Amino acid sequence: MNAKEKRVRILDLQDQYCRKCEYHMKPLKDCVQHCEAGRELSNLAQGMFEVNKGRIVKTLEQWDEICQEAATLYNQGVGFTIVAKKLGCHPSTLRDQLKKRGLWKGESQVKIQERSREKWDNFCQQALELRELGLSYQKIANRQGVAASSLRNEMSRRGLR
Repeated sequence: MNAKEKRVRILDLQDQYCRKCEYHMKPLKDCVQHCEAGRELSNLAQGMFEVNKGRIVKTLEQWDEICQEAATLYNQGVGFTIVAKKLGCHPSTLRDQLKKRGLWKGESQVKIQERSREKWDNFCQQALELRELGLSYQKIANRQGVAASSLRNEMSRRGLR
């Protein structure tokens, strides 16, 4: 089907279905998940426009399958970021979809931030002691396995510089 035929088909679909559809004023990604005409519109429009080129909108059924597979892999001990990469989606998007389905078993963002803060508190205390011994930020950062700029920023945040 050439571009002109695609445009005509898109207009026909919009005339026949979209005006009556409850999703017609919502984003295409919502329409695609709930409406067969929306899926056809999306398929027709793919490749015609440069916007979101390469991005694939997944249906609810596809997300259900992805989430089931993600939960299985996560329960087998595979790390969450690795699971997301294997399934071809961004970790935060996968986490949101798992939460919608009640399958999220990971830590909350608050706990992750709290653990990170504690880790940096420890790093900064060690760095302060090593600075008193005369070591440079670069050497301290290398010992701790972190970037020197991150160490400086975190120490500055805590008023330890």
